[in-house]
Amino acid sequence: MYTYIEITECLIAARPKPRITPAPSDSFVPSPANKTLTLPMRRSLFSHVPPFIIFQDSASTAKLPSVITKHLLWWREKKYSPRIIYSMVTKSGFRTTTKRTSAWCGTWCTSKLVYSQLKRTRMFSKVNLFPSSFHFGDKILLCKNFRRMRRKHGSRNFDFMPLTFILPEERDSLRRYMQKNGGIWILKPPCSCAGCGIKIVSRLYEIPNDRSLIAQRYISKPRLIDGIKFDIRLYVLLTSIDPLRIYVYNDGLVRLATIKYVNHASTLSNRFMHLTNTSVNKHSPNFEVNDDPGKRKGNMWSLSCLWKYFSTLEDVDPSDIWLKIKDIAIKTIISAESFLVKAWKKNSMSSYNCYQLFGFDILLDKGYQPWLLEVNTFPSMNPDTPLCGIVKGQLTKDYLNLVGFHVPNVLTGKELKILRTSYKEDTVCYNHHLYSSALTWADRQKQYAFSRVTNRGEYLKTILRNLTPGDVRVLIRHEDEITQTGRFEKIFPTYDTFKYLGLFDETRYYNMLLDAWENEYAKNRSVGIERLRKLCRRKYHLT
Repeated sequence: MYTYIEITECLIAARPKPRITPAPSDSFVPSPANKTLTLPMRRSLFSHVPPFIIFQDSASTAKLPSVITKHLLWWREKKYSPRIIYSMVTKSGFRTTTKRTSAWCGTWCTSKLVYSQLKRTRMFSKVNLFPSSFHFGDKILLCKNFRRMRRKHGSRNFDFMPLTFILPEERDSLRRYMQKNGGIWILKPPCSCAGCGIKIVSRLYEIPNDRSLIAQRYISKPRLIDGIKFDIRLYVLLTSIDPLRIYVYNDGLVRLATIKYVNHASTLSNRFMHLTNTSVNKHSPNFEVNDDPGKRKGNMWSLSCLWKYFSTLEDVDPSDIWLKIKDIAIKTIISAESFLVKAWKKNSMSSYNCYQLFGFDILLDKGYQPWLLEVNTFPSMNPDTPLCGIVKGQLTKDYLNLVGFHVPNVLTGKELKILRTSYKEDTVCYNHHLYSSALTWADRQKQYAFSRVTNRGEYLKTILRNLTPGDVRVLIRHEDEITQTGRFEKIFPTYDTFKYLGLFDETRYYNMLLDAWENEYAKNRSVGIERLRKLCRRKYHLT
């Protein structure tokens, strides 16, 4: 009997040798210290990888040349165009159009229905939507996925959503529970947002019989700030689904109600007391705006201000709350990961096309335990208040730079010559080889071999030993993203997130690869980067 390691080494040794194009003797090794790029574009860490467009605010004076900007088209929906995003992309050189065209480079969807119009995207197009992401935004599907994970992995791992009943099919179960335990319940339509259709009840006859709803156990003892109820709007960015890469924005919004909280059935109809949505409370006569992310005033704070406030209290550790919130974000994404992967492989052309920003609504109870209330697949990016404009403006800039936009590969020969002269490199436009899902013989053989591995210790020792071209493409994108996190924090994969791998419905090769990479190089990234640079100089990643 051969051991697994011996079999793997035989497969790798027997694969056809790739044809490597030698790099020119004066080829540039990407490094911020080597050359100054005059264009508002940033170089990749690696050779023969095109640069990325830098998104910037009005303070910047650097401009892209017309040979680029005339090809940068940001597609806009006719009804909804968030001003912050529209302003950011136009200031960064993009033109916008409301016409139906397939030549656009980027867009901001505000409805899952728009995806049906985006199936003819070009290879260089980016859309803020993963197919099947409605598994998060639909409260019924979110509940079902949570229940499935809870049954499979136990209540100790999945204890962060309030008890929920799906109506009308579970009305009898809800009736029996209410007769025995009573309590207050919050009713929500499955796909509503901004507080629309929400009702808080304490009696069964107040619940409609014929409407699709969820009835969620109301957290009647929330943590308060000066007697006021609040919740946290957390922004979670998904840049890839296979492999899974998750980031969380470290300065979200804290939304406060406008009337002091009273835990009594007679107050349940008071939306300004029980709902924290800004879209609801901005109509209250007590609503006060906040124009300074560093100050705790009005009915909206920055998340960093909340942590500073908690640090002044004796009974709470903000870092412990933050760890629990990140745990909720990771487990929630994993709960629908299998559905997203299946739909993405069916609908998307490459790993370049999709990313998505989610809005997680988190409530802290009296004991500072975080609870997930819902997930917004299309969080509002409109500046409802001055503080919204400040936080969302920086958020937009950070997430656009993190997901990475290339110049589309539609330039004419003359335009390319002008750009290459300015850029002083031959690689300037989107290259579909970098994001192709097609696998070489070496990739297929290696992935097949590791599909049988169930022991982490075994793949940690061998999976990085001989990197295939597909491995290198995944790893260089991983490292390029890390250099552009801004105020985002990478929460998966990291050095210690291997503990979540057992929650996946299926073990995926690239998740194993990144787990091994983080285990090996997380504490000394420069060594791993230099290993990849040597391969990229030889154009190994393009074979």
